[in-house]
Amino acid sequence: MDRRWIAGALAAAMAASVLVGLAGCVQKQQTANGGSNEVAPAPIRIGVLPTEDALPLWVAEQRGLFKKAGIDVQIVTFQAAQERDAAFASGSIDAYMGDIIASAMLEAGGSPVSLATVMLGATPKQGRFGIVAKPGSKATTLADLAGAPIGMSSASIQEYVVDKLMASAGVPAEKVKKEIVPKVPVRLELLMSGKLEAAALPEPLLSLAEKQGAVLIADDTEGENLTQTVLGVSDKYLAMPGGMVTVGRLLDAWDEAVDVVNSDPNAWRALLVEKARLPEPIKETYAVNEYPKAQQPTEQMVTPVIEWMRAKGLLKSDLGYGDLVQQIPR
Repeated sequence: MDRRWIAGALAAAMAASVLVGLAGCVQKQQTANGGSNEVAPAPIRIGVLPTEDALPLWVAEQRGLFKKAGIDVQIVTFQAAQERDAAFASGSIDAYMGDIIASAMLEAGGSPVSLATVMLGATPKQGRFGIVAKPGSKATTLADLAGAPIGMSSASIQEYVVDKLMASAGVPAEKVKKEIVPKVPVRLELLMSGKLEAAALPEPLLSLAEKQGAVLIADDTEGENLTQTVLGVSDKYLAMPGGMVTVGRLLDAWDEAVDVVNSDPNAWRALLVEKARLPEPIKETYAVNEYPKAQQPTEQMVTPVIEWMRAKGLLKSDLGYGDLVQQIPR
């Protein structure tokens, strides 16, 4: 069933304060004197990776914004996306910081998820991703890389961006040569040693590669908005008494933390260095991102990714936008 229809039903249920069996309603319980009270928020465990995308969550934690909102939030850091996804599938965490491809894979794999907000990537300028050539390379355009091996991970947002950037430059798909190097630090090392002609890199390693002499060929800060980091929340968690209440308050705390970060980004550089493993050579110069207020990913963000996944054979089901996004009452 399309979640956009469900979202309407949930909103109506909220407005009428009627107890229903849908995940999106704020449930009520009867008190001894016959009145009713909103169910208390449920504790939530959020899995993140040590990257800049999670900075507002760490700021909210440090500033006591979760406590102020009356919610119990535990941030769990994983060193790899595979570990994070396994924890979500097993129920060890209730939510995660991830991308749309990982979210679609979890949904299709039997771990239903709702994308509560875009954490980074509401605009193309946020969360830069790019393709760089090795130091000393004569390549200056994406067309120059036709037929040259580009290091990347497969079935990932990185491969998606490479395909989109190369296609936008008119490079035929059969001319895009992919060298699969899943671990980003290893990919960077191979690039800088000249063992890879080019590599797809996310920030902050993209900036590090440039500082160390790699040639920036293209990035995704112009044109189509290709990449988003999202907060995915388990549908099972949202169906718990208090689950939807917690997520609504969590998004309010996110907005407050975003205001704090955006008002003085450099004030949070030390926290970014500590939590996000900002490399030593760029820790003083790396530009801290501007973060978006809570907003769910649009159909224009999600649908092209799903279509790409289906064309690659990564999705066998008829998964669509409405399966990943439902309204979160606030």
